[in-house]
Amino acid sequence: TPSIEQKDSAADITSWIKNREHLLDLPFRDSLLSKERSLDDRRLQLLEGIKQLLLHQRFICLLAQAMMQYGAPLHHLEDNLSRMSRHLCIAATFTTMPGLVLISIEDTTTFTSETKIIRCPNGFDMHRLELTDRIFRQVSKGEMSVHEGTTKLTEIMNMPPLFAWYWQLVVWGISSWSVCLLAFSGSWIDSLAALGLGMVAGCLNLLASRLKGFTNLFEATVSIVCGFFATVFQRWICFGAVTLSATVVLLPGLLLTTGVIELASRNMHAGTIRVVYALMIAFVIAFGINLGNNVFVEIFGKLERQPDMSIAACSPVSQWWWWLAFPVAISTICLLINVHPRQWHACIIVAGLMFVVFWGLVIRLNMQIIGPVVSAFVLGIAANIWSKIFKQNAYATLLPGMMILVPGSVGVRGIMSMFNNLNDGSSTQLATQMVQTSLSIMVGLFASSFVVYPRGKKQSALLTV
Repeated sequence: TPSIEQKDSAADITSWIKNREHLLDLPFRDSLLSKERSLDDRRLQLLEGIKQLLLHQRFICLLAQAMMQYGAPLHHLEDNLSRMSRHLCIAATFTTMPGLVLISIEDTTTFTSETKIIRCPNGFDMHRLELTDRIFRQVSKGEMSVHEGTTKLTEIMNMPPLFAWYWQLVVWGISSWSVCLLAFSGSWIDSLAALGLGMVAGCLNLLASRLKGFTNLFEATVSIVCGFFATVFQRWICFGAVTLSATVVLLPGLLLTTGVIELASRNMHAGTIRVVYALMIAFVIAFGINLGNNVFVEIFGKLERQPDMSIAACSPVSQWWWWLAFPVAISTICLLINVHPRQWHACIIVAGLMFVVFWGLVIRLNMQIIGPVVSAFVLGIAANIWSKIFKQNAYATLLPGMMILVPGSVGVRGIMSMFNNLNDGSSTQLATQMVQTSLSIMVGLFASSFVVYPRGKKQSALLTV
């Protein structure tokens, strides 16, 4: 803003001219008026510059909040925000952690700095994330003004949900049904039991969204309920397949894999937080299932046989049914993470290519180490090529297939072995397998990104994972 001296000098000149205008020669009077106009012009330019600077800072803050809230990969978020700040001529540094963005804005003229703290919940909303990415591209290319971009970001944040609340109830049950057949060697009876318990978990999820105090108990409550009712019907169902399928949305496989990827990307803060949080969620789910089982034992007496989390003793359906359950599972994942329906076919095709490779290498040839690496590589290649050809968001296309690969159930089974005091080494073996699968997915996805974009992708805020 203009200094006090500048304001006083402009006011003095104006009053002096008005009081003595009849005594002044015309050229001298014009020169004094030109000085007044120059001060006003500089004042207006300064005010306009400050206005533009504040607008650019607000756009940066809204962009950081939107990308964090809708599920952008954190190991790329700092680079993307730095790129945008350079484009807008703002000297800023960024630090990102799950649910938190720290922005330090420096003023090189006054040698001062300002720190902005942005807190927002983590989640997955691929539709809004794609719209945010589109605004990022258009502003960085100069196709959209910062003012218009700020307005559109505000509109995106105020948009109604893509799917109504009751779809969330349905999708929890259907995802449990399909994953039970596909990933946990369940029978038709097991899948129906998982469907019912999945619907119960969906109702509890809706309750947690309405009651803030219940949020911290949500994962434990779902696990206890699933463990209790699976124990009730354990004579007719496979205990491990049903409990893991009913809690499949809560399993921390994606969290763990994302944390490993962020650690490998040298984002130590975010990676460490995600890995520790994923292990904590796995402990909570395993403890809840074990507690539900013990509650049944204390009420109705000892069981004929101890429930086992292993799925080796289950009676799976024919593998031909997997090809029916797979597109259903991918569709439910798309609905859970709010992928727009016009992209569902892309997600199913890309994930289908990955599943064919995984089925051939891991299921048929028993390549437990090479199989996940090659499957993740094919998934990343297919998603990025689809993005190049059809100009769609590669990250939204890739994520549903990645969620099929992640090893969340392995960690829960390993922790359950620890709780049940099994000293056969199964818990250590399962923990090693969980980390190994996460590393395999990381190597495959990084290799696919390097093959498709060897020098990086500079036109989009989402560089796959």
